[in-house]
Amino acid sequence: MPTPNNCPCGTTLPYEMCCAMYHNNPGTAPTAEALMRSRYSAFAMKNFEYIQQTQKLDTSPDQSVEDISQSNDNTQWIKLEILETQDGGEKDKTGIVSFCAHFKEGKHIGRLSERSIFKKSKQVWHYISGEHEVQGNTPLIKSSEMNIGRNDPCHCGSNKKFKKCCG
Repeated sequence: MPTPNNCPCGTTLPYEMCCAMYHNNPGTAPTAEALMRSRYSAFAMKNFEYIQQTQKLDTSPDQSVEDISQSNDNTQWIKLEILETQDGGEKDKTGIVSFCAHFKEGKHIGRLSERSIFKKSKQVWHYISGEHEVQGNTPLIKSSEMNIGRNDPCHCGSNKKFKKCCG
């Protein structure tokens, strides 16, 4: 997938100055929230290898990159909203990040709300599990809320205009 101008995680920083640092060096995210944002960006950019490298799932520890790809390849991630963080700082061993992620699958739009649990061992943060709820047929994010004009490049990295892609 082409590299987007702005980072998909919503920080308004250029991708190369934000999540790209973690994508190029898995295991370097300094906080649980930084890992959560970088994982969202990896999902948005279909970098499923990074997703697999940054998780130690309680329920399916042997989940492969192919498994992740099959369940996420048709999802287009539109916007991330961080709702709350509990712990997860540079000196913490555990952290929780609550977020809402808007997505599109075909003609369907939806919202994933999750409370993600992270653990740090040997100075490396990993996603462990999450409690989530998926809501379908939610209102599509308006471009004005994302500060993207109709003719601007789409934030998903498709190299199409926003109006022809996620808009």
